[in-house]
Amino acid sequence: MLCLAVPMTLSVLAQQAPKTTSPTSRTLTPAEQRQKEKIDREVQRERQIRAEWLQKQREYEARKAEKERQRQAKKAEREGVVSPRPTSPPTDTPVPATTVNPAPTAPAEPPAPPKPSRREERERRKRENAPAVVAPQPTPAVTPAPDPVPAEPAKPARVKPERVKPERVKRSRVTATPVTDSAGTVVAGVDPAESRPRKEFLPRGHLFEPILLDPLEAQTYGSVLPLYLTNGERYVGSIVPFAFGFNKPFYRRTTAPGRSEEIVLDLASFTQFEVYFDQITRYQRRQIMNNDYKVSIQYNLRRGANNYRFRVYHLSSHLGDDYIYRNRITAPSTNSVNYEQLDAMYSRTFRDWRVYGGLGVTLRKPEERKPLSAQFGAFYKKPSQQAARLVGGVDVKFFQETEFRPGIHAGVGVEVGRTANNLTFLAETYSGFRPYSQYENQTIFWLGVGVYLNPF
Repeated sequence: MLCLAVPMTLSVLAQQAPKTTSPTSRTLTPAEQRQKEKIDREVQRERQIRAEWLQKQREYEARKAEKERQRQAKKAEREGVVSPRPTSPPTDTPVPATTVNPAPTAPAEPPAPPKPSRREERERRKRENAPAVVAPQPTPAVTPAPDPVPAEPAKPARVKPERVKPERVKRSRVTATPVTDSAGTVVAGVDPAESRPRKEFLPRGHLFEPILLDPLEAQTYGSVLPLYLTNGERYVGSIVPFAFGFNKPFYRRTTAPGRSEEIVLDLASFTQFEVYFDQITRYQRRQIMNNDYKVSIQYNLRRGANNYRFRVYHLSSHLGDDYIYRNRITAPSTNSVNYEQLDAMYSRTFRDWRVYGGLGVTLRKPEERKPLSAQFGAFYKKPSQQAARLVGGVDVKFFQETEFRPGIHAGVGVEVGRTANNLTFLAETYSGFRPYSQYENQTIFWLGVGVYLNPF
């Protein structure tokens, strides 16, 4: 009875005692689970790479061994051709009795090979040294671990940058492809780091390109006009207009690709010379007829392919001393070409044609000068990778002061150079009111050639 009661008591106590179980593992969060799966994938990938590398190493060593065996076989074959093995003595030759014992007979074994030459010795040394240089030596570090769980936590951190780096390079190749226009402004396909607002002082190029065929544009040019008519009468001699000017932006702000603005200062001096033969003194004269001076401030704006120019300028005209003396001008004359004007201009390029147009108003009293003016035109530039390209166009201006009679300036020629400061050679003509000098009510016509340059 006592023997049966003890086991029963022990079983009851075992049932009543609290069960001691091992602590349950903590449930992983989704982020930790993803990190664990990622680490497992990285370890599996590394093991696969190591296995592939070992397989390629074994294949490489096998190929090297096979090549070495074939090389040795060929060498042995060549040696056998050069020094053939000695044959056994003919049967009719009596064999000495001492040769009955096969042990000391030498013909049973091939004779010792001849001493190799220097060339063969060099080749042999090269073959012996070649495997040590070319064949990679296996290292214990590349042996895959049998445990699927990574033993070292630092291994995934070492493998991870090797996978991320090519992706970063790939993204940079796709996004960092900025496209710029002739003014150097980025307009499309820009990396976000390049699209941040930036400011430039004395930038290169122009948001609003100067109008080449405008006779009063701030640029540098010189022309020779052998055919020059004033009010229908031909001038005996040649008129040589010359100008020196510059149009230079000194501050530009770019807020986004294709969205820029700049402030521009332009200055210019327009001079006309007359070259004629003096019948009294019997020699040729070169005298100044007129000087016009212009200074202006511009605010240029670019919005994609649309370009705007808002300008205020002062223009004044002054007759040359030689012209006054020659024409015996002794009384002062009214000079309406001494005024300030505010104008706005729009420009856009369609394929190879640049078209523009705008309006202006004079900042003077109507009795001093009538206020309204307008201008429009088009200019063609043929794209070319060569040093010269075809250009041409027409510019038309209207002033209320001259009863809106159009002044038409046209030209065609070539532009030479591959920079922003190219030379342009034009065959040009003009018809309408005089574009400069205080005698703007005179109608003129000219035909000649000119060279144009924007130095800035």
